[in-house]
Amino acid sequence: MKTIFDDKYRRMVEEIKNLRKSKGLSQRDLAKKLGVTHCCIGRIETCERRLDIIETINLLKTLELPESEIAAFIARLL
Repeated sequence: MKTIFDDKYRRMVEEIKNLRKSKGLSQRDLAKKLGVTHCCIGRIETCERRLDIIETINLLKTLELPESEIAAFIARLL
């Protein structure tokens, strides 16, 4: 089974999306901070594009999560 269809992956993406919204950022705002297109963020949030672990960590850092919270976020996926 591909990971983009995995329930854990979908929950992770939903949590990232909610975090973005809680920070008051649009997809365009986040894309600009990451140096990607807003379409890329849209594809991530609709699970059309899969994040690897490094991209996930960079995204969480961009959303200004402290390292301890990033570690806890990743640990919840295990």
